[in-house]
Amino acid sequence: MKPWQLSRRVGNLSEQIDDSAESETRIDLNCLTEAERMLFEEVDEIIDKYSPGRPPRDVIEKNADLWSKGLEIFARRATELFVYVMPASLCCDELEEWYFKIYFHNFMLDWLDQVDQLRKMPKEKRDALFAERKEMGMLDMVFRLKRYPPPTLQKQNEGKEQES
Repeated sequence: MKPWQLSRRVGNLSEQIDDSAESETRIDLNCLTEAERMLFEEVDEIIDKYSPGRPPRDVIEKNADLWSKGLEIFARRATELFVYVMPASLCCDELEEWYFKIYFHNFMLDWLDQVDQLRKMPKEKRDALFAERKEMGMLDMVFRLKRYPPPTLQKQNEGKEQES
């Protein structure tokens, strides 16, 4: 099936399904390794101890490694699922799958570079950038960005030019 045919079929099915009910995507704990399950059980015990409220800040800070590892596991599993499902759903052959994987990998690296730059940015500059984007209504927009080579490649190219 061609991607446009799949898109048409999915569109027709989407029209037939009532989207009025909210839903959540959940990761089944049975898909986790024993060590991962133990980690989440430990986190659940901490959360249950302070239920219905949230654990105090000092408890969260003391167990920050558990929270971080749990988020890392969820992010890794969600990414693995996405990278498995998308090509299987939309790609017709190995070449299309390869293109998907290369573009997804590059997206992740580009995004991580941008996040790193934002985190290094002074708070005042970051706040001004946020205010500007919000004022322009850009926070609710999605559009294609012009791609620039990553800073490491730019430095390599500059070094080669100076050697010439």
